[in-house]
Amino acid sequence: MPLLRCGSLLCLAVLLAGCARSIPSDFPLPDPPAPTAPLVVMNLAAHPDDEDGLTLAHYRHAHNAVAYSVIYNRGEGGQNEIGPDLYERLGAIRTAETEAAARILGTQVFFLDFEDFGYSKSAVESYEKWGGRDAVTARLVYHIRKLKPDVLFTNHDTLTTGPRRQHGQHQVVGLSAYDAFALAAEASYHPEQLDEDGVDLWQPKRLLLRDWRARSRDDLRAREDVSGAVVAIPVGAVIPRLGEAAADRAVRAAAQHRSQGFDKFAPRFRRDSTFFVELRRAEGVAPLAEDATDFAAGLPPNPHASQTSLRYRIDSGRTRGLFDDREAQRGCFGFEASPAIAVPGDMIRVTMTQGDCLVEWPESGRRFTFGGAIDTTLVVMPGGDGEPLILDLVLPADAQPTLPKYRAQYRRRIASPPITLALDDAAEAGYLPVEIAPPVVLEDLPDVVRLGEGADPITVAGQLYDEAIEQVRVFASVVVHTPDPRVRYRPFWRVDTLLTPDADGRFTYAADAAALEAKADLEPGLYRFVATVEAQAAGVSAGTAYDEVRAEARVMPEIAIAEDVQVGFVKSYDDATLDALRAMGFTVTELDSTALASDLSAYDTIVLDIRAYLVRNDLRRHNDRLLDWTRRGGHLVVMYNKTFEWNEGNPHPTGEGPPNAAYAPYPLTLGRDRVTVEEAPVEVLVPEHPLFTSPNVITEADWDGWIQERGLYFPATYDDRYIELFSMADPGEAPLRSSTLFATVGEGSYLYTALGWYRQLQRFKPGAWRLVANMVSYPAAATAP
Repeated sequence: MPLLRCGSLLCLAVLLAGCARSIPSDFPLPDPPAPTAPLVVMNLAAHPDDEDGLTLAHYRHAHNAVAYSVIYNRGEGGQNEIGPDLYERLGAIRTAETEAAARILGTQVFFLDFEDFGYSKSAVESYEKWGGRDAVTARLVYHIRKLKPDVLFTNHDTLTTGPRRQHGQHQVVGLSAYDAFALAAEASYHPEQLDEDGVDLWQPKRLLLRDWRARSRDDLRAREDVSGAVVAIPVGAVIPRLGEAAADRAVRAAAQHRSQGFDKFAPRFRRDSTFFVELRRAEGVAPLAEDATDFAAGLPPNPHASQTSLRYRIDSGRTRGLFDDREAQRGCFGFEASPAIAVPGDMIRVTMTQGDCLVEWPESGRRFTFGGAIDTTLVVMPGGDGEPLILDLVLPADAQPTLPKYRAQYRRRIASPPITLALDDAAEAGYLPVEIAPPVVLEDLPDVVRLGEGADPITVAGQLYDEAIEQVRVFASVVVHTPDPRVRYRPFWRVDTLLTPDADGRFTYAADAAALEAKADLEPGLYRFVATVEAQAAGVSAGTAYDEVRAEARVMPEIAIAEDVQVGFVKSYDDATLDALRAMGFTVTELDSTALASDLSAYDTIVLDIRAYLVRNDLRRHNDRLLDWTRRGGHLVVMYNKTFEWNEGNPHPTGEGPPNAAYAPYPLTLGRDRVTVEEAPVEVLVPEHPLFTSPNVITEADWDGWIQERGLYFPATYDDRYIELFSMADPGEAPLRSSTLFATVGEGSYLYTALGWYRQLQRFKPGAWRLVANMVSYPAAATAP
């Protein structure tokens, strides 16, 4: 039973999960209010930022429809334009961005949580990575049966060839939507889903495909694969209730996707109309008219549209938000909750204060209904002295953690906070601003820990959230597989130490592995690093407060560099390349705006980080100075960029400033070609070039073990003064020879490379380290006898 204190107001009853309900029978518990929408629409998208916000906002606000987004993954395999975080941490960032966009659109988002493994050219590969066609379709069918949409729509088609070929993961969305449309109503298809309350056989009425390139009905009708009516949705029309068009609201929502750079060019997504073609319709549903402006035209009201969950009503803005600061300033009540981060078993205090407006407290009391991690209903009778209302509630011991986000999010299809609070008839509701954390959390180790000669500090750090725990005991070790099956691991490095966290609960242990004699005996290769934290309370194990993280530990082979080469580095938003160059032993100076505008003669090599032309306005301004420095004998290495931030004449990426200039010394235009298979064979076209002989001799083995892709946005057209260095291709495709281009420029040299070096450097792929070391060391190799 939780402790409860209600200030000067009288708490009439407390209902907890697992307790008998004791509210008096003469106190009714009406169903929460329902939206009046007769329609449910569902948008299907592969990645965060793929959702059709224009059409979602139109149906949510112009038609008062219930609007859902179902997104197949969290975008963790993409790129990050706002920082160095990748993979699961990037997935957490994109999840939060998607939730922020949904609040603007007025929709609710569900994630199917398939892995974003990077760009794919085929649905076959994506289905294979995601467990097969049935596994994907079944997960979508479940959501259709649960949410019961009238209309499914997507902008992902199933093309696998030609210039309009979509990302393989996009193709899977189109294919699974087509399959699930009928299977959701098939009783023999995954009948076990129907055992869950609220999951029923359901037949959507229409499935539509949007062509996001189309600017008119005629554009869509011109496609050879399009037959049937074309629907034009007037998303640019002003909605009187909002005083703006759905398109304008969708632009603001798209700008939330900052890790994709959409904050810079969201206005480019605005349209006055979105254009759809009907792919499937249910039996008995009339075809759409040729001039239709509503893809739900003629559909009967959906009875389930008035039976949405409280979480949907909060997410879609159909209730007044109790914990929204802007709303609280206009409302009669203010709410606070503490602590902001709670551990299962903790007390959470909710404080309500009344504002300046006078609100008559009902004689029958006011009902406070908590849901989610705390299942409690309180009926509070009126008081008389106006003191704050204080509710102290206990978080159950089995409450599921929501932190760290990059771990917990993959256990929750909806990313909303875990505890809801609804007043009376739920016209006022919101999420308590409380996250749930385990008692102790270890920070993730790097994906690979580098072990080499010299000092190798390995840091184990974490956060203690349980105030009852006084100390943490850190166990950490690096273990190596042994050939003897009876001895599974042989540890060659181990730490066992007791730490007292600081006042904020932080603890850190940096262990220097340099003194270990055993390390010198290890062959270069991958090993396993394991760290475990056991919480200690007053010297006695807390028993349940554990966390563990693992990483690969790579003993690196020797990486040779030209030590006397002075390196300048123009950083973008990533850390991997800069960190690797310094770890190799190069003397590296970061070049800021002042340095780019100053004398560059002290540098032998200057490296431009990935997509530096996107984020460095000073680089664009001073690019001519870099080319002049190159002509005078400098060596300029340029990592990959995208078409819109590079190709001459394209609008400035931010929408401000002059168009892109010619950034390369000779004509070079980027295209969209890429090699996505990380094992694709690589042919070195000029094996005698110093880039492949000094200071490291490059062999076929240096291309082994790459991750995610070989490269992307390869040059499409380029001057014949560039030397092609590599040839590679995805299976069944013609070889591409433009991934890395080298040119002599005056007395200097220029290297443009579209390969994904930064991912390989971050994961300590030895071959990539050797190749990048050679690229940067080139001035010494070129002048060597």
